Amino acid sequence: MPGFYVSNTALNIELKDRYPEYCIEEDILNEKMTVKRSTLNKFLDDKAFDWDGNYLIVTEGYLLNKAELFQIYKVSTVADLAREMYRQKGETFFEAFRGSFSGVFYDNTLDKWLIYTNHTGENPVFYTLFDSEFYAGSQVVYLLEALKKTNYKLHLDEDAAYQMLTFGFMERDNTYAQEIRRLRGGTYLRVEHGKAEIKEYHMFHKHPERFEGKSVDEIIDELDSAFRKAVELEYKKDEEYGYHHLADMSGGLDSRMSAWVAHEMKSRHLQLLTYCKANYLDELIAKQIAQYWKDEILVKPLDDLSFIYDIDDIVRMNAGLSFYIGITGGKRMLGNFRTENYGLEHTGMIGDVVIGSFYKDEKEAVAIKKTGRYSEKLAHRLKESDSFKSIFEDHEIYLIYTRAIQGAAITSLIRNNYTEMASPFMNTDFLQLCLDIPVKLRIDHYLYKKWILSKYPEAAKYKWEKTNARISAPNIICKIKHIINRGPNYLLRKIGKQNILAAGMNPVDYWLQRDERAKRFWDEYFNKNFPHLQEHATKQLYSDVQELYLTGNANEKAMALTVLSAAKLYF
Repeated sequence: MPGFYVSNTALNIELKDRYPEYCIEEDILNEKMTVKRSTLNKFLDDKAFDWDGNYLIVTEGYLLNKAELFQIYKVSTVADLAREMYRQKGETFFEAFRGSFSGVFYDNTLDKWLIYTNHTGENPVFYTLFDSEFYAGSQVVYLLEALKKTNYKLHLDEDAAYQMLTFGFMERDNTYAQEIRRLRGGTYLRVEHGKAEIKEYHMFHKHPERFEGKSVDEIIDELDSAFRKAVELEYKKDEEYGYHHLADMSGGLDSRMSAWVAHEMKSRHLQLLTYCKANYLDELIAKQIAQYWKDEILVKPLDDLSFIYDIDDIVRMNAGLSFYIGITGGKRMLGNFRTENYGLEHTGMIGDVVIGSFYKDEKEAVAIKKTGRYSEKLAHRLKESDSFKSIFEDHEIYLIYTRAIQGAAITSLIRNNYTEMASPFMNTDFLQLCLDIPVKLRIDHYLYKKWILSKYPEAAKYKWEKTNARISAPNIICKIKHIINRGPNYLLRKIGKQNILAAGMNPVDYWLQRDERAKRFWDEYFNKNFPHLQEHATKQLYSDVQELYLTGNANEKAMALTVLSAAKLYF
């Protein structure tokens, strides 16, 4: 994603973005610093690039509460806001920001650098530390360019490779180079007089006392009020700039409710985007909802498997931090759609596990520690991460930070090449409220469904893709439908076949079995790029990559190919 590059050295580099024609470039160069930005030409009044000799201020992304903060601190620019908040609140002033943001603040008098990402970390910052020097930026490719210019030799982080081969994303702060790390959400890099440390300014915790003694209806009232506020903040940001509204839509509940509430709060016209298997429930349900609100909708069928061929392009965009087919048709949809006149890409990102939960029942929530991994075949190769897990209050919060944010929301690195991404479910205050709700009310979508049925009954009249039934249907009906839809698929797989109607929205295994060209592309890509990995990896790693590719399912093959592409990018 476009953004900034900063270093406390006079090392000038070229920022190589995927779509430089969509970006504005500026730099500040002197003997103490190199500061450059190549920022998306959108939401520019929410960004700062300012150096007055005392303070350097760079911000990236957007601030949902900018107008409120301007009023409180009596300022009219983001640069002045950062200066004033720093003077009054100190070095963690950005904790009061809301939205998807990152930034740099330098206090020349104290020779102190503050480089930060937002609370959830989907507006990422990567960094490299060498003695008293540092490089930091919004993209790994920025740092790779700087390290290439210094002729510094990078070393493969094999644990990062194994995280990809199991989780399908980076569980921790790794990249494929041992020398490059990523800031976790709610943290910042502090460098003062050349001494660097990573500090935490925010962490999600649970506060069960918040809803103690309150009825389910009272909890739903608070949840609904907070959700409406989160949605309205997003859509008002579009309207502040005069942008049209752009929103994802599927057959699930998350994107549906984000768009539905936006409509209920104000008369709005949305451009909806849907991508899935042709004529699958996601497409059919999304079209029905679009028709209800008289929205426009673009549908991209994925059956042509065109997204399969974008491996190097996607890995360059997301630094190989998530397996490359995870976004399926999203990159192609945005790349073929003119986004200049549209604002945020409104999504339902991670909603399923925020108002809902990773757990299906109370027993599972207590007894089972879900791993969040896509594959367990090479899990025994992972380094122990107990010390990492121990920083989180409980296992659910660990999964929120890893599977939800580090895994799912990492698609922001791709989406933000076209426009900024948003999700009301990732709003810091709304996410905190949901975590404060007892998990027993959230599991199995109990509270989620009750909220929709009580507050937005019209939205409940459309089927839920997950069950192929309305959410008002009795559980027994949903289970019967699940058995009918999914049950035969298990038997068909046993005899080497697959029920396409039950295979889901992105049945890559099914498609690959029937698309010789795509399968040949994968095999040829593997054979061509595997020798390069051998030059940098231990015998154990490249043997494991080969085995996973040769014997794995489509997701596992894609994870192996992502490692090969990343090795080519980094080394």
